[in-house]
Amino acid sequence: MRKVIPFGRRAVAPNTPRDVEANCAHRNLRLVEQSDIVMCAVCHATLSPIWALSMLSEQYAFAMAHIDRLKSRIELADARILELSQELDAMLPGEKKPE
Repeated sequence: MRKVIPFGRRAVAPNTPRDVEANCAHRNLRLVEQSDIVMCAVCHATLSPIWALSMLSEQYAFAMAHIDRLKSRIELADARILELSQELDAMLPGEKKPE
């Protein structure tokens, strides 16, 4: 019979630089003006300036679309408030419910 040697479990170091780079979305950019490069401030990967511009333009378009959606919701809410206040004004004084 062979002898079995037990090995204890060892934890793998979390968030090693390679793991962070593999899981990083590179949303926090750092510009290095001396060497004209773009780096990720989280994982320190060197990024393509064209990729960085493209990512920033996509994020800008996403933010602007979100602002437009919020503006349209505000317009709808304002219209509904106006409609309800007109209905309330149209009621006879005796029909209004006391607050």
